[in-house]
Amino acid sequence: MRTNSPSASVSPTPTSAQTLFFQSLGGLLAVLQKALLPHLAAGIGLFLMTSYVTYAVLLAPAHLPKGLEWTITCFVLCIYGILAFFYSLLTACVFALRAACVTWDEFIDNMLGMVKEKVASKINNMNDGLAKDQAKVVVAGSITEVAGLFRGYERKSWLRWLTAVLLGLLTFAMRSVLIARIVKISGTTVNLGKIFAGRATLVGAVFLNLRLFATLVLWLLYAAGVFAVLMNFLFVFWLK
Repeated sequence: MRTNSPSASVSPTPTSAQTLFFQSLGGLLAVLQKALLPHLAAGIGLFLMTSYVTYAVLLAPAHLPKGLEWTITCFVLCIYGILAFFYSLLTACVFALRAACVTWDEFIDNMLGMVKEKVASKINNMNDGLAKDQAKVVVAGSITEVAGLFRGYERKSWLRWLTAVLLGLLTFAMRSVLIARIVKISGTTVNLGKIFAGRATLVGAVFLNLRLFATLVLWLLYAAGVFAVLMNFLFVFWLK
């Protein structure tokens, strides 16, 4: 239940903002646990196939000295293993993001509220007419400032990396939706209050934008994996 106390009207501190974000991140990690094993298995399969093709088609026929052959083989396996692991992890993260979008409505709603507060703090009255170009700058800058409140997680490097990726995607989706609303409003000036009207519709638009972007990235990653498999087969048949 919200109150009208002074503490409730100000923007959340960075600590509370990060807490809010990592509560939503917990839902993503829960989905990631279920998505990681299938994608990891696919990455292992791709690693084994590529390693076998490289050894059978390139290294074995070269008849290199045993020491040199083992050295090159170990080096190639390490490179392929690292690439396969990061491919699996990245694909699983994007898949989990797409699946977790449905649980992020409240977080996106809270973040939009923070953006609205930031916008209101930069202008005298959100109902005054504001040029579209100026409105775009105010909204984009406010989104960047709010996203900055959620940064700074220092405990684990992979969580910091994951946080940066998620905030980048969410910032991109939110900026795209709000800028699109500004452009869509007829006339040369806009009332920023109208941009944030219909919060449920706005949250749904950000959610759909984020999910669409995650879907496109996921399909690109899947296409890259299929391309790697096809290249292995073509490479074998071409040399034979």
